Amino acid sequence: MKIVFYLTDEGVTAYDSRSEPGEIFEFVTWDDIANLDSFLSAIPEKAEAEVVLDLVEEDLYFEWSPKVMPWEKGAIIKRRNQRLQSESVTLTEVKWTGASHTSDEGRKEELLLAATITDSFNVSSFLAGLEQAQIIVTAIHSKPFLLESYFQKWIKPHFKLSRADAARPILLVTRQSENTYRQTFLYDGQVRLSRLIELDKQLSNVDEIRKALVDETKLAVTYVYNQKIVPYNSPIGYLFLDNDTTMLEGLIDVCKTLGLIRESWQENEYFVATGSYAEIAQQVCVCQHQQLGCYSPQAIVDFVIAANPKGFYHTDYVNKVGYILQGRKTLIALNMLVFLGGLYYILISGVDTLVSWQRQEMLDQSIVEHQVEAKRLEKMVKLQDDAQRIKASVEFSEAILKLKVNRLINFDIDSLSQVFARHRNIQLTDIDWKTLDRFDSNRNEIKISGWVFPFYETYKKPVQWVDEFVADLQNMNGAEVVDLQKEPLNRRLNQALNIRANPGDTRALAFSVVVRVKDGKSN
Repeated sequence: MKIVFYLTDEGVTAYDSRSEPGEIFEFVTWDDIANLDSFLSAIPEKAEAEVVLDLVEEDLYFEWSPKVMPWEKGAIIKRRNQRLQSESVTLTEVKWTGASHTSDEGRKEELLLAATITDSFNVSSFLAGLEQAQIIVTAIHSKPFLLESYFQKWIKPHFKLSRADAARPILLVTRQSENTYRQTFLYDGQVRLSRLIELDKQLSNVDEIRKALVDETKLAVTYVYNQKIVPYNSPIGYLFLDNDTTMLEGLIDVCKTLGLIRESWQENEYFVATGSYAEIAQQVCVCQHQQLGCYSPQAIVDFVIAANPKGFYHTDYVNKVGYILQGRKTLIALNMLVFLGGLYYILISGVDTLVSWQRQEMLDQSIVEHQVEAKRLEKMVKLQDDAQRIKASVEFSEAILKLKVNRLINFDIDSLSQVFARHRNIQLTDIDWKTLDRFDSNRNEIKISGWVFPFYETYKKPVQWVDEFVADLQNMNGAEVVDLQKEPLNRRLNQALNIRANPGDTRALAFSVVVRVKDGKSN
């Protein structure tokens, strides 16, 4: 349930979103305070309410202010609000409009809006009554800025205006009642001017009403030019909204005849149209009640109920309600997340349980099949070995496998044999090897004993052959250390060049080498 309180200078009208066609809406004048209090006390506690202010004593001030950094704007708004507050001012609101320009002096400026509601008693006492009755007030709207939202969300799509058309200067003229209108000037899609006008009640002829309305509109255009909101004589668009089709017929021709639309303007530079609220409305609730008629107040109430626009003015009570509602939405969202998380957990748990049951069934079936196969094998091979012997054999086999001994000689004997093949003057007499470190280590020590031949009169050649043999062993795959333990002679130069005095039969000289190898492989 949503109730919209529409405040004018005459009184308060309450619109209920659940009302059926033909139902009379509540209207209370400002003088009938007792009836107003009883009406507020009868509103259900859980009902949400919004307030629309459509007052003559609402003043809008626009001021170009030097451009500041974003974090400085809050302090400026706070100071302006404090400056505007006084005993005669009921509501104040200061906002940055987002519009900017460069002044004649070359200074960058931003447009600052200050709005005030001047009221001695009526509005302030009504808002206080709403708080005392603990009615959930979610928003306080300003009629000019509701028309701005109404233009952006309903009028613009209805007339299929492009972004460029909507940004041009447009004077929106809306009919409030039989003889009152509101003129709202929009520039760049934002409110720059709004005022209520009242035509002579004695005017009964439609042509006279059209002429009086156009004359008042011309005054508004003159004011716009004088305030230099737009350059003088620049094109301005017009949009007249009324539910009286007779009034709208021929209105554009009257505008041209009386000079509201100037001959110097090009048709593609401005937008002119007329429309009815019922055609524009995307959702009709209040306007369908025939006894009320459908003027701007009823159309705006339909817009508030359907589009749920943001509020304009803020009070401590409205802010408090907003925080509570936001907290409730957050709590509901958290509860939904917890519920979805629980549902997800239950679903996953159910799937896991079902999979576990299936695995258990498969395991039980495998156990049965294994037992049947074991019995079949026992009958086939007629196992007679003792279980302890089988266990000991298995453990011994596993221990042997862990040693990773898979060959007899644990070094690369091919490489060693190729070294011997390359040295014709070396004769192998003995070779011995042993494994270093652990039993399964790949590091081995090889001891080689042999002869170098032939040995005639000098030691030079045998020494050279042994050195070449040792060098070749050092280049062997996996060789770590090659140590020539026994040399064929003393390396002193005088002995190496010693010539035998009594040459005889050819002999060989003995030598021994120790080689340490690792990671060897044998075929």
